[in-house]
Amino acid sequence: MTHTLDTSLDTDALAAGLPSPQSPPSSLAASDLTLGYDDRVIVDGLTLTIPAEEITVVVGANACGKSTLLRGLARLLKPRTGSVLLDGEDIHRLPTREVATRLGILPQQPIAPEGISVGDLVARGRHPHQRWFRQWSTTDEDAVDAALAATELTDLADRSVDELSGGQRQRVWIALALAQGTGLMLLDEPTSFLDLAHQVEVLDLLADLNRSEQRTIVIVLHDLNLACRYAHHLVAMKDGAIVAEGRPGDVITVDTVRTVFGLESQVIDDPLTGTPLVLPIPAAHHRVDRVPVRASRARTPQS
Repeated sequence: MTHTLDTSLDTDALAAGLPSPQSPPSSLAASDLTLGYDDRVIVDGLTLTIPAEEITVVVGANACGKSTLLRGLARLLKPRTGSVLLDGEDIHRLPTREVATRLGILPQQPIAPEGISVGDLVARGRHPHQRWFRQWSTTDEDAVDAALAATELTDLADRSVDELSGGQRQRVWIALALAQGTGLMLLDEPTSFLDLAHQVEVLDLLADLNRSEQRTIVIVLHDLNLACRYAHHLVAMKDGAIVAEGRPGDVITVDTVRTVFGLESQVIDDPLTGTPLVLPIPAAHHRVDRVPVRASRARTPQS
């Protein structure tokens, strides 16, 4: 395929091996947000401000509203009441293409067009940056190449997505989100279908993006201990509401784990990172006197 090339290069991004965001990190907030499907209300009157240039992780039991919240923040679901503000503006009043240059979303279980190659799917992340006067450029090519390299997919670029394993397909979608080059990234369970080693690799990659480029990242995760390791800001949800939010060390306590997950546990300091480490207690061993538990209280969200 022949492209019209723009010879400008982002040398800092190339040196880091990662696609640089095309826009600075955007601010994102929800005010009195109510979301639902048909007659069901899933998220009810929720207010949340995403800290800029940090990693926010949303945790909670199944069906607590985590994914619905993320869909609402990404403009994939229209609020029944309240609003989502992107850089202080109602996200539903902004042009779709403009939103896509500021905010990238990786939903749960995305579906690829039949027969599309890995490279072509990742290249779709660059579509929001195309205009009639700005066609495919060297910057676009480099962003796609860097995203493929960062997710270890370069050798699979010509393979059909249909032929890949579940873990490989998940990495393709993460590469697409990286190639989009937004300063704000929302990812719904990006470690699904991945073994533990690849889960850590993906989260390390997102942490590198945050640290080196100050991207604001919001992630829904099921693994509470990984969430504590990688989050700067942790949001714990139950029944469509925020139970607690703040630094992981302030949020994750025995009481919070019991309230949010219905699980008896001990919470100790992770010997490697110092972050909270949740140790589930089997039903037959509900004793909590052998290991000191964290005594800090969860910080509740401000109204």
